[in-house]
Amino acid sequence: MSIRSLLIGAAVSAVAANALAQTPPPPPDVPPPLPATSPTEPVPPSPNALPMTPPPPPFEPTVPPPPPPPAPGDAPPKKLTVGTGGLFQPGLLLQGWFLFDGCPSCTGATPSSVSTFRIRRAEVHVKGEIVPKLASYAVMFDPAKVLEDKSTVVPVTPVDPTTPQQVTVRQPVSAISVLQDVFITFQSEYADVSLGQFKIPVSWEGYNSSSKLIFPERSLVSRQFGDKRDLGLRIAKTTKYFGYSAGVFNGGGLNNLDTNNQKDFALRLEAYPIPSITVAGVIYSSVGQRNRAGTKDRYEADLRFEQEGILVQAEYIYARDITADYGPSFNGQGFYALAGYTFFDVLQPIVRLGYFDPNTGRDADQMWEYNVGLNYYIRKHESKLQINYSKFPQARNEDQFIFAAQVAF
Repeated sequence: MSIRSLLIGAAVSAVAANALAQTPPPPPDVPPPLPATSPTEPVPPSPNALPMTPPPPPFEPTVPPPPPPPAPGDAPPKKLTVGTGGLFQPGLLLQGWFLFDGCPSCTGATPSSVSTFRIRRAEVHVKGEIVPKLASYAVMFDPAKVLEDKSTVVPVTPVDPTTPQQVTVRQPVSAISVLQDVFITFQSEYADVSLGQFKIPVSWEGYNSSSKLIFPERSLVSRQFGDKRDLGLRIAKTTKYFGYSAGVFNGGGLNNLDTNNQKDFALRLEAYPIPSITVAGVIYSSVGQRNRAGTKDRYEADLRFEQEGILVQAEYIYARDITADYGPSFNGQGFYALAGYTFFDVLQPIVRLGYFDPNTGRDADQMWEYNVGLNYYIRKHESKLQINYSKFPQARNEDQFIFAAQVAF
């Protein structure tokens, strides 16, 4: 080997030794670098590394699932929730008529016959409970009431007292008032106490719902003494075998405040010995100042039987009235009896016989009525059609035909 080669090798060795001497040793706390791994191999975690929490999922709003559809045949809810826990239930009764009234014996200004379409009832009901099983309410108004009027002969004060005069004017058939029922009831196990305006408990046809009448119109005696409303207080309850309704009323009629201290007291008792039979009695009487105009007494007996399509119903009412202060009293009475049979749950032929005597002390004012009809129940009393023919022999030998359509809920 030449001297030149030895010198070059020594120089290279010296440079390498000097470079190694200048590189600092790694600190004792730093682990040596990990060997490189291939991309396909997982990197093992460090022994001192903390466990990593997976990131939260992206926010998505919670949407409640839709309510399940009602099963076939399920009835929709009849009541709505109101207030903090009350119930609200609307109702409706609509009755439309075609009326033909014939009077062969009528003369003069009274036509021998008349036919007309008529809105008989348009009752809107609202009832419910503010506190279930404790405090309830009811309101009913009927806009059809303001549509009913007729020609009436009214006496006037003449200039010459020896020559009485009179004039024919249009007057309402009944009291003009849209508001019919409005009352608040506090319920308990044995008594429901109501304060407000409602029907007096006289006459089976008059006291019960107009939507469930067997004939389109009530009988003569029921129209005269029943189907009347008054302001007052009522205590009532119905159980399986017994029912009662007791009340005290102003005695002034629909929407009238009292002008004296006389009050009308009423008590209606009903018994149901078996589900198909109802036996009832009523006492209605004015108390206090019994010599003033408006004093009245009513005594009533009812009987009703309904089973397997057979219907028999009857009521009798005896009345006493005073029409002028310190004036004489007069007595009236009346009754009706009806019967019917329902075929196939939809078709019901019916008959009714009625009698009314407004003053038993006077002759020639008694009235008989003969009614025959046919009811077609599309869905019981919720939807029905009625055809009725009535004969009133003593009342101008009058004939009356009514075709009625009804929907109610």
